[in-house]
Amino acid sequence: MAVSDLKSKNILIEIGIAFALYWICLALVYPFELLKSSPITYYLYLPAGIKLFTILIFRWRAVIGVALASSIRLIYSDPTQPWLAWIAVATAAALALYLVVEIVLRALKIDQDLSNLGYYQIVLLAALTSVVNGFVFSYGVSILTNANLSEDVFHRSFLAVIGNFAGNALFVCLMMLLIRHKLSIINFFKKNYS
Repeated sequence: MAVSDLKSKNILIEIGIAFALYWICLALVYPFELLKSSPITYYLYLPAGIKLFTILIFRWRAVIGVALASSIRLIYSDPTQPWLAWIAVATAAALALYLVVEIVLRALKIDQDLSNLGYYQIVLLAALTSVVNGFVFSYGVSILTNANLSEDVFHRSFLAVIGNFAGNALFVCLMMLLIRHKLSIINFFKKNYS
């Protein structure tokens, strides 16, 4: 098998992982109507954490998977809007996240392998990506569609920012908990399930 074939397979796998993780996290919040602030926005949006995580790990490849997954979610959530508008909104939001992540990583001099990425830097990334994603998403929806976000767009943007930040914070906290206690978790499963 040629090296280019392996690279192509790895790229498709990484895009697929970003896509699948987005849908897994969405499945965790989708059934809970209390978490929805509108038909297409949430007070707690776990996929925001997955977007940040996958973009940190897979970089531009995650943008494709996340944009595709987000487009499908938006088309499914409000099929009355033009598909191309939803694809444009999802792609713009994913690209904006990618740009924020790249700029912050370079500004903070974080290594490509993320080995020197600290907790406070993750919180900074979560806050910045939440704000950028919330506003890009809300303004994109208000400009490209005739969805309900067009009236009082600043308020809707703020709700999207809060939902994204809550999802980022919860996801980051869970990941930090798992990373810090991974040996305890592994030992628990070995002890109880082997």
